[in-house]
Amino acid sequence: MVSSLTDSVGENGKNQSDDVQAVYILLNKILPTPLPVSEQVTDALIQAIRDFQKAFLSRPDGRIDVNGRTWRELTAAAERPEIEGMKEIRSSVGQGGRNYPQDVRIIYALFNTILSRPLEVSDQCTDELIQAIKDVQKTFMSRPDGRIDVGGRTWRRLTIPAGGTGKVVLLSFDDGPAPTGPLHSILDTLDCYRIKAEFYVLGQEVDSYPAAVKEIAERGHRVQNHSYTHPNLAGLSRSAVRKELEKTQESIQRAAGVTPTRIRPPYGAGGWRPYDWELVAVANELSLTIQNWDIDTEDWKSPKGLGSSKRAMIEQQFQRSQSKTEFNVLMHVLKDTAEDLEDFIEQLKRWGFSFAKP
Repeated sequence: MVSSLTDSVGENGKNQSDDVQAVYILLNKILPTPLPVSEQVTDALIQAIRDFQKAFLSRPDGRIDVNGRTWRELTAAAERPEIEGMKEIRSSVGQGGRNYPQDVRIIYALFNTILSRPLEVSDQCTDELIQAIKDVQKTFMSRPDGRIDVGGRTWRRLTIPAGGTGKVVLLSFDDGPAPTGPLHSILDTLDCYRIKAEFYVLGQEVDSYPAAVKEIAERGHRVQNHSYTHPNLAGLSRSAVRKELEKTQESIQRAAGVTPTRIRPPYGAGGWRPYDWELVAVANELSLTIQNWDIDTEDWKSPKGLGSSKRAMIEQQFQRSQSKTEFNVLMHVLKDTAEDLEDFIEQLKRWGFSFAKP
């Protein structure tokens, strides 16, 4: 695996020969039809870069910069292990999906391992494929939508027969967006693994670092409400709870243009059954769902982070809930957590978990 580029490759890039060859080799690991490897940048290579960028850039530019977003996404995709010979999809497939040709072919191949009458494999998402998706969804969804999302429930159901455990984790981070250095490190690590997470942010920090909150949303993560000043909401009056939550809703909307749908009360206070009635009333008024956690990593306790000293405790929490299949894992925006996150993700994978999309 190539460790890095020396300069940019693609549209208006420096296009040094060794770098160009490296990009061809990496792209050919994920393209359904490999490109002829060359020292020259061709229109086909630029188009392949643009097609790849469509999964995560609103304006694909056809260029790969040293250590830039496209380079990180490409190296992560090329290194990702295959499921029974197939790579993960990059974006949604089916009714209303983006339906990139490579993703569509992967879904056809997955269905043809379970259908008695195989579908004709194509680059196009046909009515026949959408119906096959809906037929599978009828076994576990009340309203089949005919679409498969990255890391979503239908994707997990399809890949379980290929050796998955069926158990998933949703990663969530409290107390952001500051400090912003660790936040950006966390976001970069999540990007490398193509994991989407939830960030429960504090309104007063949102007002201080609006650009950081906007970046969380732009990278495809969910920004949620964690109160304005981090008080114990269970000890406050209904009007005080409303002020904490409403101000945070407004701050997030102003900074990132998104409206939170969940509230995680600081310390979890009032967020466990029986719920604090003032919190429930205000959450309902603001169309917020109360969301605490299943697994507490205790990354804020000394020694901070997600290192080896925490692993046995975390594993015990999973084992105490063996009947569950979906877990919300609590972490915080901290320097030590950012440093340990990659190893922790690898540990979760070794334990047999895949990663849910919020």
